[in-house]
Amino acid sequence: MDKFWKIFFIVIVAVWAIIVGSTLFYFITGYELLLDTDIDLYYITLPFLILILSYLFLSIFIFLVYLFVDGKVKLMQKRSLETNDKSRQYGMCSIVIASRNEDNVIKKTVLECLKQTYSNFEVIVVCHNCTDNTFHEANVNDARVRVFDYKTKEVGKGIALNYGLEKSTGDYILILDADGTLNHEFIELAMPLLQKYAAVQGRYIPSNRNYSITSQLLSIEGDLWSTPYMTARTFMDKRAGLGGTGYIIKKDILLQVGGFTNHLVDDYELSSRLLKAKHRIVFAPYCINYDEKPPSLDIMLRQRARWARGFISLLKYRIFEPSDLLGLIFWLSPIGVFVGLAMLLLIGYGAIFNIITGYFPFTYASITIEQWLILLGTIWAIQALVLVKQYGAKGLKYIAYIPIYTPFVLYVMVAFVRAFSIKSWDSTKTKHGFIKPS
Repeated sequence: MDKFWKIFFIVIVAVWAIIVGSTLFYFITGYELLLDTDIDLYYITLPFLILILSYLFLSIFIFLVYLFVDGKVKLMQKRSLETNDKSRQYGMCSIVIASRNEDNVIKKTVLECLKQTYSNFEVIVVCHNCTDNTFHEANVNDARVRVFDYKTKEVGKGIALNYGLEKSTGDYILILDADGTLNHEFIELAMPLLQKYAAVQGRYIPSNRNYSITSQLLSIEGDLWSTPYMTARTFMDKRAGLGGTGYIIKKDILLQVGGFTNHLVDDYELSSRLLKAKHRIVFAPYCINYDEKPPSLDIMLRQRARWARGFISLLKYRIFEPSDLLGLIFWLSPIGVFVGLAMLLLIGYGAIFNIITGYFPFTYASITIEQWLILLGTIWAIQALVLVKQYGAKGLKYIAYIPIYTPFVLYVMVAFVRAFSIKSWDSTKTKHGFIKPS
């Protein structure tokens, strides 16, 4: 089955390449494209085109906001530290790690947690339905660590998180995936912000960027999406959202909104409940969570299909506040993906038909090649600036991946189609431990 979806992804990229190649051919050669005007799909495809362009311009908007306000969001966290009463004790923070068959990474994760500079914390590892040595590996010799071998008939991250929440003694809950590690000041740097906001989301930095071409491209995706989006949302309306790992939330507020649900996108679903209850979530760029990216197409497509299934399932609920325009647009993103796929296949069919017969079989709504090149060049230039802003001189090396990243992100179309075949969280669990020795 994994092989089928990888082939589907290759086909999607090939169709995209045919469209781009044929378009550039006519632009460079100056040849006129022959169109069959008897079949006019202009008004049918115009709404699709408008929706696709809307999401592209929204991405540009988020990039630009990030470039201008990144320093202000960092300053917000710095000021929270500067005005912090150094003698104040904030209370216990419970680090909850939901783990399922993670014996190859869990010990390192637990040991790294114990290096936090914040002194008042505990580590709770929930070994949920494990059939390997996770329980044994997680049991390190430290009184701050409590490990539970938890067995249930049902599966899902939310079940394990709720059990960890039940066993926790802290006033704050820090959620960390079994493959994640935190910078040693994570809790200490987040606590001052938590005196004003319900939850704090840390910044993701990939721990295995150079493991494979897939992990490199997914790292670029995180650089170009996660950090800019959460920065922009924090600056605009303090609605950054939770990213599934590397975040701290006040325990009383978490219980007030109903704890965790066993949802395929538990972070997104919890974010919506928090925001609807008027609580606010901020991004803390100096709190770092080092996480693994899937190392191969098959693992990536399984993971992203699970996410996609979760996003699709939430379309039947109005899960954000009416005033949260960006949240509402993001909520509707599955529709945007399917519209994009429909346009890609339609235009791809026309391009292939044109190669075979010498004419395009229909007319449709489109922008000119000049407009397309300007739009693409603008997006690439802004993405390059984002990478340099995040990584400085090192970001110059990452810029080389942008042209490859452009067709790579078409994987979301495959993931959303595959989403309809997803039956449970268990069948799409992400494997970890793909880090090259340093």
